[in-house]
Amino acid sequence: MGQFLQFAINGLMAGAIYALIALGIVAIYKATRVVNFAHGYVIMIGAYLYYTFAVLLPAAPWFPDLLFQPDWLVEAKSKAQMFSPEAAWLAWLEKLPRIIFGLICAIIGSSILARLIERFLMRPLLGQSNFAMIMITVGLISVLSGAKSMIWTGDAASVPHLAPNPALRFEVFGSKIFIFGANLVSMGLALVIFAAIVIWLRRSTSGVAMRAASEDQSTAYSMGISVPRVFANAWVLAAATGAIAGAILAARDGVSPALGLFGFSVLAIVLMGGLDSFVGVFISAMAVGILEALAQWQLGGDWVEITPYVAVLIVILIRPHGLLGQKEIERI
Repeated sequence: MGQFLQFAINGLMAGAIYALIALGIVAIYKATRVVNFAHGYVIMIGAYLYYTFAVLLPAAPWFPDLLFQPDWLVEAKSKAQMFSPEAAWLAWLEKLPRIIFGLICAIIGSSILARLIERFLMRPLLGQSNFAMIMITVGLISVLSGAKSMIWTGDAASVPHLAPNPALRFEVFGSKIFIFGANLVSMGLALVIFAAIVIWLRRSTSGVAMRAASEDQSTAYSMGISVPRVFANAWVLAAATGAIAGAILAARDGVSPALGLFGFSVLAIVLMGGLDSFVGVFISAMAVGILEALAQWQLGGDWVEITPYVAVLIVILIRPHGLLGQKEIERI
């Protein structure tokens, strides 16, 4: 029972990050009817931007070190026991200015990248077939991967966590559970952002405009809706949430080119939940997170990578449009 709870909790924490990443794919699809195959590589760029502004720049001799080091903090760190929760909190507090600066710059940089992609690659194809736009996103994979290789090295690197990372131990139903504080906070942050954006998209005028543009661009134009602006907002929203997810993944797994491949697993999750359903994607993300954790427990780590694809194949065979996806009806 104890091991099951441990792996299930680990799966829920992973599922929350999947949901945050999937949010961007669904937002772009609901606005443009385009599946963004390059979303994982946009997340990778966001992670490297976080690494640049939170680690590389503060380490440069000509740049402020952005460390919070008042006398009381220095004294407290010298007295704290190594690997104690207090030491973890103090180490995080010292790097907090770097974390905030890096995260803000990563969000801004990713948003600018998304704006450029939408303006110069997607907007010229307005009115054309969706297949052409999808192929542009496929080509973006090579472009973003090449740009990353030109700017950054391929070596893995570590970045500071967005939250303190003490080791937490507690009991649930008599079983001892062990988790890291940063993973727990990251799960909460991902869930809050996911819920806030979904509510905003459903109740705001921007969300209504996004749904109208996805249904019929010509009708949306006639109602005074700026379709290009809707498309741009969707891309910026996906990139901004992707930057946050990229920073979380980079802190957990390290910064490396492998982060770009992460998007394909999440794309399988989106197909499983339904390309146009935020709720369906959330359910599938949490389910896949738990399934991956249990597969690792029972079958070994080699099964983790194929779990999302096996799950989506089973679901699509039963429900071709995903768990909560809507079947499109074409009227002649």
